[in-house]
Amino acid sequence: TPQQQYDYAMTLLGRSDYAGASQAFQEFIDKNPNSPLTSNARYWLGESFYVRQDYNSAARVFLEGYTKDQKGPKAPDALLKLGMSLTNLDKKKEACATFEKLAKDFPNADATIKQRIPEQRKRAGCG
Repeated sequence: TPQQQYDYAMTLLGRSDYAGASQAFQEFIDKNPNSPLTSNARYWLGESFYVRQDYNSAARVFLEGYTKDQKGPKAPDALLKLGMSLTNLDKKKEACATFEKLAKDFPNADATIKQRIPEQRKRAGCG
């Protein structure tokens, strides 16, 4: 079932099998594009690339996740990680624009995200 596929991918992620998790999340997304879990799966797919410092893939997945579900529960998280990925790719202008959009579009984001915006803006050298 979709839930079992998602749980399997999360188990791999929990075991720090990031390559396996990436593959499992991608398969889940491909097979279940309309599942309520797809937005989360996309976020965790991006995260599995980010922790391996594959910032190009992470940025692509976080952008796709945000674009496909701009009002979803993972949208603020995806924007934060997109900005962080862009910072790591030395695309500071784009990162700063992403952090600005995050702060503007999600003023009621989770406290953890709101706390991270200033530190990430500083890290990216935003004015």
